[in-house]
Amino acid sequence: MGVTSEVKKTKYTIVNPYASVDWDTWGVYKANLHTHSTNSDAEIPMADMVEAYYAKGYDILAMTDHGVIGYGWNKPVKTNGIFNFYRPVKTVSEERYKEMRTGADRGGRGMLDIKGGVEVNMAVLAKNHVNGLFTTFGQGILGKENSFREAVEGIHKAGGYSFLNHLGDWTGAKNDREIARNKEYIAYFAEIFRDFRSCLGMEIFNLRDNDTRNDRLFWDELLQVVIPTGRNIWAFANDDAHNLSHVGCSFELFMMPENTVENFKKALVNGTFFASSRFDKSDPNNIIDDASGLVPVVKRITVNDEEGTISIEPDESRDCKLIEWIANGEVIKTGPSINLNEHEEKLGCYVRFRLVGEGGVTYSQPFELRYEGRVDKKIPSEALDKYRTPMGKVGIAIYRSRPYMISREIVKVIKKKIKKKR
Repeated sequence: MGVTSEVKKTKYTIVNPYASVDWDTWGVYKANLHTHSTNSDAEIPMADMVEAYYAKGYDILAMTDHGVIGYGWNKPVKTNGIFNFYRPVKTVSEERYKEMRTGADRGGRGMLDIKGGVEVNMAVLAKNHVNGLFTTFGQGILGKENSFREAVEGIHKAGGYSFLNHLGDWTGAKNDREIARNKEYIAYFAEIFRDFRSCLGMEIFNLRDNDTRNDRLFWDELLQVVIPTGRNIWAFANDDAHNLSHVGCSFELFMMPENTVENFKKALVNGTFFASSRFDKSDPNNIIDDASGLVPVVKRITVNDEEGTISIEPDESRDCKLIEWIANGEVIKTGPSINLNEHEEKLGCYVRFRLVGEGGVTYSQPFELRYEGRVDKKIPSEALDKYRTPMGKVGIAIYRSRPYMISREIVKVIKKKIKKKR
């Protein structure tokens, strides 16, 4: 008589960023955490920008002008002459502020004012921008060209939180997908995430996704080397609004028991939110362009460590035609659930999901996977060794100087003029 042996299943510990959510009672709160006004370089005064988000039904808004820390939509700010010679500055009146905060004309649904918001590295030509929240660092600081670390460290020391903005614009990945796999860039940003836990993540969507179209791939590359260091990288999605046509393109959906600053901070740090957009240009065969913004919403997530499964229940009131499960930058499964044991050979240290509907896309935060035999990748720090030599340090100092960037911009202009004449 033969003996039937059971197939051995891997025992997974699934670190669920949404574990604290009470799906029956908590609400979904729409947020934009990267917004500009005439306090820096936008076309719209702050009062009018805030009104636009309020009218669009947002629940949470942070004003993050370049080099200008916001202490409230109703509070005067210290602007910088570099931006504000002829720009009108207007704050929200005290009366209107109270109406917006309490939702007096919106059925009692107020909009949360996130204070201490700023975009650091104010006047860099290289666009190495860092978003700060609940911080006192960044006011009037010009910033260092081609360097993110100093801004992240400044926000960290001030007790604030940061995330990295539109990285593809700086790396060049917006024009070349393969740059998202560049080991020097992976090592540079991975070391920042490793060293500063207050740097919570990066924008995977910015505005209409022109600059960030390949940053989801870059995110996946970073996750593979950063999660093994003992932390995660949260995904952010924001408008980076400079005019009213930018309002409502990309946003976060926060899961909270109620809309308070305390709850927002907890969700921000713990990753209890989703990144959504009306635009997704990462897949040339499936580009989502200017959808309604009624993106798929998650109604419930169920995690079973014993079975090694994760299941999603989308909100039936929103269209959701596709659910993808991604590991190591590749789609490994489609459908509302995944059994990790069925895809073990394709797994690394995390899995995440993507919901696609007629109204746009919604991305989850990564679920870290802990299990015996997990093979981790290390940060490829050796790719930066050449910059740590004496000569390398000199080169980096030049690369991060403003005269170098100005000369580079002049060369670009000359080349364009020559090209036009031809």
